[in-house]
This record gives sequence, C-alpha cells and structure tokens, in this order.
Amino acid sequence: AADVTTTIDPGKVWLEKANASLRESYGCSFDFWSHFSELGWVPIESGKLEELVDAEMVDRERLDNLLEQVSRDGIPGFIELAKNRYLLAIPLHDFASRKHYVATSRFETDTPDPLLQMGEMSQRFLKQESEIARLGEENAYFLKQVSDDFEELTFLRFMAERLCLGDGTNTIHAILSESLERLGEAIKAETLCFIDGQDRVAPEVKAIWRSAEKGVTEVDPAVLVELVENHREAAKLQPVIKNQMEGLENLLGVHDFVLVAVSTSIGEIGWFLAVNRRKDHLPDPLGKNLSQNEFGTPEASLLSTAAAMLASHASNLNLFQERETLLVNVVQSLVSAVEAKDGYTCGHSERVALYAKRLAQQVGYSEEDCDLLYLTGLLHDVGKIGINDAILQKPDALTEEEFDEIKKHPDDGWAILRGLKQLSYVLPGVLHHHERYDGKGYPDGLVGEDIPRDGRVLAVADAFDAMTSDRAYRQGIPQAKAEEILRSGAGTQWDEEVIEAFFEVSEELSAMRENYQPRERPAREPDNSFK
Repeated sequence: AADVTTTIDPGKVWLEKANASLRESYGCSFDFWSHFSELGWVPIESGKLEELVDAEMVDRERLDNLLEQVSRDGIPGFIELAKNRYLLAIPLHDFASRKHYVATSRFETDTPDPLLQMGEMSQRFLKQESEIARLGEENAYFLKQVSDDFEELTFLRFMAERLCLGDGTNTIHAILSESLERLGEAIKAETLCFIDGQDRVAPEVKAIWRSAEKGVTEVDPAVLVELVENHREAAKLQPVIKNQMEGLENLLGVHDFVLVAVSTSIGEIGWFLAVNRRKDHLPDPLGKNLSQNEFGTPEASLLSTAAAMLASHASNLNLFQERETLLVNVVQSLVSAVEAKDGYTCGHSERVALYAKRLAQQVGYSEEDCDLLYLTGLLHDVGKIGINDAILQKPDALTEEEFDEIKKHPDDGWAILRGLKQLSYVLPGVLHHHERYDGKGYPDGLVGEDIPRDGRVLAVADAFDAMTSDRAYRQGIPQAKAEEILRSGAGTQWDEEVIEAFFEVSEELSAMRENYQPRERPAREPDNSFK
C-alpha cells in the first residue's frame, strides 16, 4: 500500500473531541477516515494506509465498501476480521465544518450487536455536540453582525448630532476630525481618508485616519490621491469597489479600496476613500461563502450615507454663511443710514462695537457672544434715524425738550429691529445701553444687574467714545479726563466689573481709538449697467 498523507485540514479540534468521546465510551482509540474525490477514503493523521489495512490483512476493497456503506446509510456497520474479531465503523458529521467522517476501531467480542448499539448512541451524542458547536459559531457570527450594526447606528447618531447647524463654526473639517475614526472602525478599514478637491482642482488629502491594529499597511498619501485621480469619474456615478489588487506596483500597499464621492448640487467637494479591509477571521456557519474580509455593499452603503450627510451639511453651511453675510450687510447699511444723518458721529457705532467686543472678552464672554455683541454695538444707535436732523446736528447744547427727543432713540431702535428675528439678540443692548447702575438712566430706569449685561458693557464703551470724540457742540475731552470720569462713576453710573475690565485693557482701547480709520463711503460713477 502507498503512503497516503493529506495536507487538508479536516477540523482537528473537533476530531480530537470526537476521539476523546469515543475513547471514553469504548476504552480505546479510533481511526478517522475522510473521503476525497481523487484519493477515495483516506485516513486522517495516521498517514500510512498499510498500518490500518495490512496489519489485520483487511482487504482494501472490503474496507472501502464498509466506509462507503456506513457513510451513505448514516448508521454504524462492521466487518468480521477473524473469529470474534470485528472492525466497527461509525459515520460522523461535523456540522460546524460540514465535513463527513467515519471512525473505525477493532474489537474482540462474541457478537457485534452491543458495539452497534453503542455506536448509535455515540453517533447521536457527537451529533448533538457538533450541533451545539455549530450553534455557538452561529451565535458568535450573528453577535458580530449585531455589533457591527450597532457601530453603524452609533456612527449615524453621532453624525446626526454633530450636523445640527447652530452656527458656522461646525465646519466640514471639524466634523471629519471627530467622525473619521468612528467611520473607519465601522467599515473595518485599515485606512480611511477624506480627499478634498472640486472639479478641475487637484485632489488633496485633508483628513486621514489609520487603524491602530498591528500589521496595518501605511499607504503613501500620494498613492491615495492617485487612486482618486484614476477613479473619480466612475465615482460620480456610484461607489467604486475593488478587492484583491495585490501586485500593482503603482499602487503600492493597496489591496482593496472603496471610493465614494461627496457631492453637492454644484459637484464633488471631495471623496471618502477606504483602503484595505481588516480581517475578521470569522467562521461561515451558514455556508454562504460570505466575503467577510472584502469591501462590499455594506461598507459602500455606510460610506455613501456619510457622504450624503456631509454634502448636505456643506450645502447648509454655504446657505448659513450667505445668510450671515446678508445680515452683516443689512447691519452695515443701517449704520451707514445713521451716520449719513450726523457727520459728527461718523465711525462712532463701529468704535463702540470694537470697544464693547474687547470689554466683553475681558469680562468673560464666549468668543461667539463677543461677536454678537460687536453687531449689537454697530446697531446701538440705529434709533437715531427717527430723530430730527436739526437736533442731531445742533451746534449748541440741547434743551430739555430736545434731550427728551434724543432719549427716545433706544425705544425707536428696539422698534426698528424687533421684527428681524435673526437680530433678536441685539435688542437688550440696543434698548438698555443708556441705563445707569443706580437706576437713574433711561428708558426703563433699571437698577444694577437688572440691566442686561450687554447694556452694561455697551454703556461703558458708548460713554468712552462719546467723551473722547468731537461733537457738533464741543470738542472731545482727553482720554485721561474721560478715564477719571469713568472711575468716579463706577458703581453709580456704570457697572464696577465693567469699569475694572476697562482699566485692565485701557491701553488697547486707546490704541484702537488712535488707529481707527472710518470706512469710506463709496462714490457712484455714472454708468448704464441697470438699463
């Protein structure tokens, strides 16, 4: 007989368990056989067919018939080797690997019937054990699927929360810096990157994440860009998926990839590129030959969803920025209207806005609130649009009646702006920047911290600029004198905290005043552009 050694792994762990179970039941070891189309019935691990056949002078054809019969019928069988000596064969099935085996062993007995009965019992027991093992693997497989689905849902929820547009600070790249790792883990990529570049613009890697697992191939960014260049046109239509790409020298280190375009109504703003699928090493208990270690529809779908969410956010950001630009332009137009009525106050609103923003920083405003207060400062005197020009431009001191007219401008400003929902945050400062800390101000005579904080900050900024600027009826006073007045009025006319902040940054405010250059009003040249 020839030496018949096979390199095929038959499921060694299961075989060891089956052999241990049979040894415990029968008190002896068993040999295991597996059938291969070209070799026929082959002994597992023993390797020498002659040791199993010629030792008992078993006819090979007779042995093969026995193995074939019990495998086909699914019940134990035997052949008689000599008087009171039998070769018992028990068919077995490993449900986890879906492999069939036959276990054989020699016995001395008067009758083989008890051996057959024990064989059937062992067969049922091992079948149950194998099914339990298979169910365990299925459970592990489905648990992994549930875990993957949960990761995807967690990522999508994370994106939905981050994409709530409150302002323009939540930029595309800010979102990518927080979400790229989550997305890369969810699709089991070694590398995930966002490559920026619109039509006719060279792609550039703007954000990249690499798995921390051992053995991850670090692909050169130039190779990632080349992948996009090669497949960007195809990605416009649908995600591009490529697997098993070993051997391409110009794409060194890339074995598999998914490319998904991030597209808005004006075209591609970038691409998600996932490179090299990490290996799961999971069994395939359902026998569907699933490509668990390749990129496929699930990964491409999740990347496409993320791309759609990112593209939608990019469009919203553009709309938000356009709205903010329009809002600022409206504010500047209103300020220009006020300044057009009173040349002596030209630049006053902008300087007050600059001073107020710096004071707000000093007293602890957030960066966003400082910007909002700046716009409030620009609009704080918008109510003067409704005041008679003769009063605004009067070169002498105002009468009591004229001053009462001036005192209406906070209410008038509030009335002008209250209908603009986007500017609702400016109303407290516009209405209350002439209140006094001791309650003797206007229009409502509020006291202390009942005065909105914006009004208290603007009151100091407004007073400082009013005292140091030239007016129709007087010259501006020196800064030292203005500072003396502010210090003496702390706690009565002005909030002490804001006055303290003023003196902490007084040098900066002085530099702002000295270096301030008012915006030039553009002069129109006659043309026919509107005809």
